[in-house]
Amino acid sequence: MLAERILQPMKYAFTVLAIPLAVLNVVIFSRREMRCASGTYVIALNVGQLFYVVTTTIREVWADVSDHEFKEFSWCLFSMYVSLYGGLLVVKRGSYVILCLASIERLYAVIRPLHVKNFLLSKRPLLCVLVAYGVSAVWHVYYLSVFRLVMAVIPETGETVCLFPETDLYLKTKEVNDAIGLSAKITLSYISLALQLLLNVLTVWALRRHNLAARQVQSSANEEAKRQQERQLTITLLGASVCFLMLSLPNVFLNLLAKAFPQFHPGNKYSNLFEVVEQFSYNLTVLGCGVDFFCYLGLSSKFRNTLRQFFLSRKQRSSIQESKIQTVVSDVSDVQSSGF
Repeated sequence: MLAERILQPMKYAFTVLAIPLAVLNVVIFSRREMRCASGTYVIALNVGQLFYVVTTTIREVWADVSDHEFKEFSWCLFSMYVSLYGGLLVVKRGSYVILCLASIERLYAVIRPLHVKNFLLSKRPLLCVLVAYGVSAVWHVYYLSVFRLVMAVIPETGETVCLFPETDLYLKTKEVNDAIGLSAKITLSYISLALQLLLNVLTVWALRRHNLAARQVQSSANEEAKRQQERQLTITLLGASVCFLMLSLPNVFLNLLAKAFPQFHPGNKYSNLFEVVEQFSYNLTVLGCGVDFFCYLGLSSKFRNTLRQFFLSRKQRSSIQESKIQTVVSDVSDVQSSGF
């Protein structure tokens, strides 16, 4: 199919673009100049995105190069527990929650700037990140008991393949497990994204209100500089959040559509169309894992300066190392020429 031949290389191109940009985000926000509560949320979000994209890419590339991936027990084990449980369910949905926490922290910083340091999300960002991912992991733990991996021989062909029969534990508690899975999807995906939209609107409103109030209050140059710095950080994170949200929504709504209409299920009337749209929406999700770098680059002068200093320091270290090597080589040459 023409669409698949276009979307497949596009997916790998977006992956090659997104991974180094996400790594660069983590490196820059880990530097001393960029350390803050919001920076911790950005690092956690990018680490989660990296884990999701890398594990998904490994699973798909492994399947592409393998003659029959379901013959390999290691592929099935990695696909089910690392990529699907760890990457898709725990990390991806946990990232939506972390995005909400970061937006709440920024909204509070705009509304009550004098009290933000005592706000839990600003005071303990690492703890909040661990709790968010921990809650997502526990909420999806039911998935680990749904299937078991079994190697079986197909009588007609004699081939050994890996099967995924449902466990007795899951069948006994099917209604409970399905309810837990549905509640996790609704809360961590749909409600989190809807809340994110609301938080973005409230942040824009709070910024406009804050700007009007700031014009009527006389403040020192130092206070004005701090206020401008906080405002720039809020706008930067708001822009990155909106971009990530817009690129993630198609994939989430597509999954919701597939649950509502059985015509999109495999083997039904519109299953081929659904697969193409699903691949396109996944490409947008991968692109969203790297596009926030350009938001930080375009909206934050502090990010640009830190990025510049990072590359300049690396270049200086490389020059110093080359100089030391040349000095050692010169000393060795002098010793050899002196006859020792």
